[in-house]
Amino acid sequence: MPNPKTPIERSRHDVRFHISIPVEYEKVYSIAKEKIVKKTIARDLSGGGIQFETDEDIPKGIKLSLKIRMSKLGNFFTANAEVTHSKKIGSDVYDIGAKFLNISQEAKEAINMFYYINRLERKGHIATYQK
Repeated sequence: MPNPKTPIERSRHDVRFHISIPVEYEKVYSIAKEKIVKKTIARDLSGGGIQFETDEDIPKGIKLSLKIRMSKLGNFFTANAEVTHSKKIGSDVYDIGAKFLNISQEAKEAINMFYYINRLERKGHIATYQK
């Protein structure tokens, strides 16, 4: 009999999990003449979206270009996303939630595989390989 899903998994179509992985983002529409790429850490990830912290308030509806590194899979993927919420959580820290726009099935599968690898590592069923 399969294990029951956690409340987070039941409430969403995609598996959602807490994680700490590097992310780079750039606002798709910006008045700056140069591309401004910011680096941060993802705190929550699913096939439907991402949550991260940053030092700037990004208004709801702003489109982002993301580069998400999943080192355990040996790769990264890029995705476009739209900010769904921005909440100030510290003096210069904002919690940003964004939903993916037109994410590829390959990227969704990579996220799900990343989730299961992390879950198995935490339970001690597989060993981690470090260079």
